[in-house]
Amino acid sequence: MKKEVAIIGAGKIGKGYVADLFNDAGYRIIFLCHSLKQAKALRDQGFYTVYKYLGSEKEPIEYRIEGFDAFSTAEEFEDSVDALSKVNYATIQVYPDALPDIAKLLAETARKKYREGNTETLDIIICMNFIGSEKVLKKYVGEILSPEEMEFFNRYIGMGMALTFRLGARPLPYMTENDPLCSCVAESPDLPVDRDAFKGEIPEGVALRPLSKMDERIVYKLWCGNVNHACMAYLGKTKGYTYISEANEDDEVYFSARRAWKEAEFGFDQIYTLTDDEKAETFGSMRGGKNNSHHSRKNQRQAVDWLDRIGADPKRKLARGDRILGPAISCMKHGMVPFFLAKAAAAGFLFYNPEDVSAGEIQEYLKENGIEKAVEKYCELDTEVQEERMLRDLIVDQYHDLRPEIDSEDL
Repeated sequence: MKKEVAIIGAGKIGKGYVADLFNDAGYRIIFLCHSLKQAKALRDQGFYTVYKYLGSEKEPIEYRIEGFDAFSTAEEFEDSVDALSKVNYATIQVYPDALPDIAKLLAETARKKYREGNTETLDIIICMNFIGSEKVLKKYVGEILSPEEMEFFNRYIGMGMALTFRLGARPLPYMTENDPLCSCVAESPDLPVDRDAFKGEIPEGVALRPLSKMDERIVYKLWCGNVNHACMAYLGKTKGYTYISEANEDDEVYFSARRAWKEAEFGFDQIYTLTDDEKAETFGSMRGGKNNSHHSRKNQRQAVDWLDRIGADPKRKLARGDRILGPAISCMKHGMVPFFLAKAAAAGFLFYNPEDVSAGEIQEYLKENGIEKAVEKYCELDTEVQEERMLRDLIVDQYHDLRPEIDSEDL
């Protein structure tokens, strides 16, 4: 098999995580990004710089990734399809709103391979913090392809989820001055992937960690990993902080997020069946046994990251089933009051960034309809169910408790 990989989405995860792992293994990289401007910039410069923070080191190492190609899936669609049809491996790291467009790209790639009789496998690794991404994509693809083409797709094209742990932060000013196309990341040694989803061989030499039971692991990672950062972001913003390191130093924020995580663990355990060993295996070196280093203050303190990035898209992160409401609903239904998860959700309704369309939508809805209706709408709570009505009331009460801490001129 050719040592090439198509990376669909050239953002923080694509450039700073996935490309890094495949580049280390000697794979040629083809970036498939939406923006023609970005594709041209990557092609013209021919390299970009990765700034990587290792462990507890205060200063990152820096190195270049080069020798790649780049195409715009919006304005160089045929080139993108052609490139994707010729590789055996691809990764996807985009926002959920882009899934219909990505499905069109995958469908046309499958159609081209079908018409050409190209039965080489194409295995796609989905690097998204969105439960069920592969099922949504396959549904969209199925709406485009004929039954015969879809049968070909199912036989030769594999799609499986990955667990993305590496932090992709906003580069510091000196980094972008040195290289406007740079990527800033924190170390994560491998990428856990769904071993059961591959149609062909797992990429040789790439630091992938094949795991089974990926559906449960994705939920565990989101509910019991990402929940911590979301809580830190939303509660930290209510205190006026900019960076996660500032929120981490605030005892009230840190311990509230910590307790929310413990509630989330309880909520997860009431529904899913991962053993303690499988939980530890899920996070690997990112979390260390009882000390739980993934959430440690030392770990957080080294993260140079903006709360606006971590809390971005609150419409998605406050939704039913996602990192805060998913475990909170489970807690309510199994005898635990998720006080701190509800507090984080309430803070999420106070989150605002003028550049964040999702946050702006929530704030406009709040002004017109009030917090009760906003919680029902964005958390998708069924108030006919007693536990969910109680959860709504708990979030609303905590919203009013937090509200005096917010300068109304900022909203």
